[in-house]
Amino acid sequence: MAAYAALVSLMNNIEQMMSHPRLSTVFEKKQIESLGGKADGLLDLVTNSNIDGGSKEASDLESQIASAAHAAEDVIESHIVDQIAAGSSQASHGCSLLDLQQITEEMDGIMRKGAELKEKWRAREEQAAHGDMDVVEEKQPLTTTTTGKASPVGLEDDVIHIMDKLTIHQPKQQIISIVGMGGMGKTTLALNVYENSFIKEHFDIRAWATVSQQYSDKEIFSKLLSSIAQSGSENDLGLKLHQSLCGRRYLIVLDDIWSVEAWDEVRRYFPDNGNGSRIVLTTRLSDVASGCGSTSCFTMKPLDEDKSWVLFCRSAFQQEHCPYPQLENVGNEIVRLCRGLPLSIVVIGGFLLKSSRTVGFWKEFAENIKSIPNSMEKQEILDVLSLSYNHLPPHLKPCFLYMGIFEEDREIRASRIIKLWVAEGFIKPKRAQMLEEIAEGYLNDLVDRNLVLVGRYRYNGKIRSCRLHDLIRDLCLKVSEKDNFFYHYVKRSLDNMTKERRFICQDFIESEDVPEMSDALKSAQLLRSLVCIGFMLPVVFKLLRVLTVISDCSTEDVMQNLNLRCLTFQPLDSDTWVWLPPSISLIWNLQTLTIHVEHNSLVVAPIEIWSLSQLRHVECSRIYLPHPPNDCVVMGNLQTLTKAVNLRLSEEVCKRIPNTSKLHLIYDKKLKGYDDCLFDHLHNLGSLHKLQSLKLVSTSENSSCNADRLKCAFPVSLKKLSLKNCSLVWNDLTIIGSLPQLEALKLDDSVKGQKWSPVNGEFLGLRFLSIIDCDLRCWDADSSHFPVLEKLRLEGLMHLEEIPLDIGEIPTLEVISVVVCSESAEISAMKIKEEEESLGNEGLQVQILDIDEILDAHAQEIPIFIVRLHQEFLAFRWSSDYLYD
Repeated sequence: MAAYAALVSLMNNIEQMMSHPRLSTVFEKKQIESLGGKADGLLDLVTNSNIDGGSKEASDLESQIASAAHAAEDVIESHIVDQIAAGSSQASHGCSLLDLQQITEEMDGIMRKGAELKEKWRAREEQAAHGDMDVVEEKQPLTTTTTGKASPVGLEDDVIHIMDKLTIHQPKQQIISIVGMGGMGKTTLALNVYENSFIKEHFDIRAWATVSQQYSDKEIFSKLLSSIAQSGSENDLGLKLHQSLCGRRYLIVLDDIWSVEAWDEVRRYFPDNGNGSRIVLTTRLSDVASGCGSTSCFTMKPLDEDKSWVLFCRSAFQQEHCPYPQLENVGNEIVRLCRGLPLSIVVIGGFLLKSSRTVGFWKEFAENIKSIPNSMEKQEILDVLSLSYNHLPPHLKPCFLYMGIFEEDREIRASRIIKLWVAEGFIKPKRAQMLEEIAEGYLNDLVDRNLVLVGRYRYNGKIRSCRLHDLIRDLCLKVSEKDNFFYHYVKRSLDNMTKERRFICQDFIESEDVPEMSDALKSAQLLRSLVCIGFMLPVVFKLLRVLTVISDCSTEDVMQNLNLRCLTFQPLDSDTWVWLPPSISLIWNLQTLTIHVEHNSLVVAPIEIWSLSQLRHVECSRIYLPHPPNDCVVMGNLQTLTKAVNLRLSEEVCKRIPNTSKLHLIYDKKLKGYDDCLFDHLHNLGSLHKLQSLKLVSTSENSSCNADRLKCAFPVSLKKLSLKNCSLVWNDLTIIGSLPQLEALKLDDSVKGQKWSPVNGEFLGLRFLSIIDCDLRCWDADSSHFPVLEKLRLEGLMHLEEIPLDIGEIPTLEVISVVVCSESAEISAMKIKEEEESLGNEGLQVQILDIDEILDAHAQEIPIFIVRLHQEFLAFRWSSDYLYD
């Protein structure tokens, strides 16, 4: 793992340096080419040999390779930073060249040793192959991640049992506990009950919060409120929750609760309305279940052999039965060794799905499991799970371990983990594929192996967010500590921090801990990643690549990290404008720039930002970019530019960002650089031939972003389009409807007129449609106009007479959401649902939120109704964005 990650990172570093317009002459070309050739040879050794097979000689060799690659990187990047700081980009023949020569010679020696070991391993494998002729299939073809939800094997009866407890006629509030060891399926059981359609109809409100060992009552309240489309200030979250639940039949799930104290802090906010409300707790500890006053306690048991076998087959073969008779005996033996623990079964099955299909390999794997003591303790479970990690291909190991930097039970945005993998240098380039596309494939592979769980999917079936089971995360932390992959600080002494190149701190640092941590970090000269919530912490490190920090450090201090690749920064005072210094141009390999500020603030970039040739993603809260100079470089790597304020999209700008695929533009009269003429340049959007996602937002009441200025503006590559406060009329949608790849369209207060008659032959690929706040009255459409539509969202359409009934005949339609629309629109939505149910289509969901429901929910709070209504709108719009994005 360490060797592969270090070598790929080194090779990426060499390629980025040699292609840099200012730094390609820092080292002698022949020496760098020689170093790259050695690294490529070692990478072939690591990739195609059993270098991480567990033997001491293999471990020693991997350690030597990783050490040499890290040393080469340190020399190269140190020299580059020194040259930049000195204001020179000319080749130097100083000690750095001697250091590289020494490292190259060391790599030669490692190559010779590796060749000898490779020959020994090859002979050993040939001998083993002659003894195992019962080959079923050498490799299982790669599979794509499915978006369907399989029924929970072995939990069918348990689901029914829990549902009975929730719906039995007992008006008094009931507390139902689900108890079982980690990996037993407690959360899966609770989630299947929670998402059951009958349960959704039975309860007025459902809310879910994961508690975990590290918790705060405010965080629990916040999670519960977000589940029911509510929010509030930090001081009144509990009261807000109590008011939301009063008088309503509710279902609350508190997942993974570890202490009675956690329950005591929140229990008084759950009113007993005498209407059959229920609370479900999941916990590993029986005494917690009893201490929380559970009226019913359900203890999960290991799966029996039959259910274990079915679950294993689903994971290992993606079907109910084993298709290879030769593997049945050894497969059953492996399943028995998992001792009915669902997590172990699915993880091992996911590993075998992608592994060699030989009887010999499976028998060897079973022998490895047998060597683990026959117990159900956490350490033994981790030992079982570690077998799947040990057999991961080298390119997936660092990516998997890196998932451990995120907090327990935290939903992880797929785009964020992918950007971090790229910044860390874990992704080996392939021709005709972006690094992010390759990384997305890695993530899918980890999901297929059941090591990573999908949190949410995007509208197009791709992974939007993911998470780790807490035992899998424990495995990441355990291996990372053993291999010095990263140092995980959890309020303990820093004496054990030795050779780690990554420092992770997931808690806000108390002031008394700052001096010790600052001293330790200052001594870590080779630190490459600092992911930390800081307070007066040092953030300047010569070789730092990844910096994620909340701090009161100035942007000038942050920009002194000249080796940064990924910067995620939030000033403690994020309500003020942030001015990026011209020195940002010195950060030679900056790839991702993310700066968080409040909604009334702004990030102002200098003109020098246009010289950052390696920049791939700019995702600030709101950022102002000046017009580029004529002599700036082409930013061919830039893929994402979000919330760019008052950007004049001239031909010159479009030439500088030719490969941008995601663009979010905001035009605001109140902010820097606004001019009505800005809209005249929007027709240049058509020259961005790789643009897939576009969002245009105008904040002016009488928007100048109209149809005349948008004509021929959209490239044919566009897949997602969102328009807010643009002055179009319904006939203008012909331009949009003719886009051949358009899949998602969101129109927010952007179309004027009372009648929309779509034209046949348009919107042929549209899957998501959202229409918000317009005066549409008559919508003359049928199923032929949106033939593959999956999700329809209507919000604030107070004049709409009806939703066309034929819309329900679209075979792909899954959801119709109607949020504060006319009564006739709501009635027509229910008619569509009833008609489809009468035809046997039970899958169509109709979701309606009207003013009366909000009034009923907040009958005691009429004076603050407008505030609450606004919060409801924000929550539902966020949900819409979630589907859209």
